Amino acid sequence: MMISHRIHRGFIKYLLFFGIMTIGLCQETDLKKIFDPNEHRDVQPKWPVIINNVLPSDTGIDSILAVNTVHWVTDGFRVQVIASKSMTKADSLSTLLNATLTDSVYVVYETPNYKVRVGDFVAREDADKMRQKLQNMGYLSAWVIRTRITPQRTGMMIRSK
Repeated sequence: MMISHRIHRGFIKYLLFFGIMTIGLCQETDLKKIFDPNEHRDVQPKWPVIINNVLPSDTGIDSILAVNTVHWVTDGFRVQVIASKSMTKADSLSTLLNATLTDSVYVVYETPNYKVRVGDFVAREDADKMRQKLQNMGYLSAWVIRTRITPQRTGMMIRSK
């Protein structure tokens, strides 16, 4: 009897505490007092000053931003020379090919390999000629891939609609 009386008294204290907390937490609050979206104003951030030591000092940032930076991309062909897990090897080959060839050389990372690719060819025949040239230079595993290219580098004209 004594144990059940203690359990009963503990249960009543628990219910009383839970009831008071529930009443206190369930009070309605006026959300407009907390946050009024009509009065909210975004503060403009203070943008950092960009210092570019690569550009000549007389080149203003406005003249750089005024340059047309739109690049058209289309389907075409490139010749892949190697695929390597070594970024150093890919960069070294890229530097060598850039010094040797007049075509653009790209290093593309596709997990887990760095791929060295040459050219922006619209026609498959032109890519095949470059593949043959690279194989004659000793890159026997060079092969033509279909990929996205930048046609401005090929001299191809883009017609605007």
